[in-house]
Amino acid sequence: MCPITTCRNALRYPLDDVLGSEAHVRLIRVLVHEVDTPLGVSDAARLAGLTPAGARKALQRLEESGFVERVGSGRAQKYGLREHGIAFKVLCQLFAQEQQHYDDFISGLRGAVALQELRAAWVERLPVGPKEPVDVAVVAEAGAIAWIREELRSRLIGLEKEFNLIIEVAVFTRADAPTPGPDALFLWGTESNSGSEVRRRPQTHIEADERSLLMAQGVAELMRSDPSLTKRAAQHLDRLLREGQGSAGGDLLEWRQLLETYSPERLRDLLVSTSSRAVRLRQSSPFFAVLTADERDHLLAKIEKRR
Repeated sequence: MCPITTCRNALRYPLDDVLGSEAHVRLIRVLVHEVDTPLGVSDAARLAGLTPAGARKALQRLEESGFVERVGSGRAQKYGLREHGIAFKVLCQLFAQEQQHYDDFISGLRGAVALQELRAAWVERLPVGPKEPVDVAVVAEAGAIAWIREELRSRLIGLEKEFNLIIEVAVFTRADAPTPGPDALFLWGTESNSGSEVRRRPQTHIEADERSLLMAQGVAELMRSDPSLTKRAAQHLDRLLREGQGSAGGDLLEWRQLLETYSPERLRDLLVSTSSRAVRLRQSSPFFAVLTADERDHLLAKIEKRR
């Protein structure tokens, strides 16, 4: 951090303090953009990627700055936004624009690698530092290896310029392709690239419905402990609807309306219902797509155990 040579008064420049540390920014992002309800310290720490002690200290500082307020008392005490506090609406717009910037980049990257000659394309790990490149791995048909890299490079030049970053591309045949890691972000295709892939028999409609119900039950349980899941799903639906989803758009619009109008309790009831409507909507559920790698692994492990 650059040394500060002069002190400035908190009344005129409150955002110096509110946005003065990464912990503050992370917590503000969670409270403004990722959840709709006040959070306890442990939940805020988990969602922001902070230690509980660090989150508690930062939340107390944000409370002193007038950005958040305490709700409840004792063990039930939580921290929520003061919606009439400092620059609330502007900060909401700021984090929404941050999300839009990321969504536009990923959408552009997916469009650039959408080639029939590619079996799969993914980003192994999104960069942490601002100067780190975005490393894209692609698996191509053997006959396209000679020209596919140059084609992709020409498609990515405009994206690099627009977003002021470097995109590196590694091209593999199916035989020498690495296995994507658990945090890989798929851009094109979802097949396993390991040569030892096990061929499974197709699921029957009954088996598919049973599996989707088990997944919905797991998501419903997760919704009880993670207040950000519903908002993550809503943001995911907004991205899909902006891109256009053809005939699937009707169900996605229905899901978006449900997320806006249903209480968390009603949503959980709908997820695990056996009604024909619930069965239909589970086929386009937005929740599984927004789970973190750890949440997804935990959910899949529970499904396998129940089966």
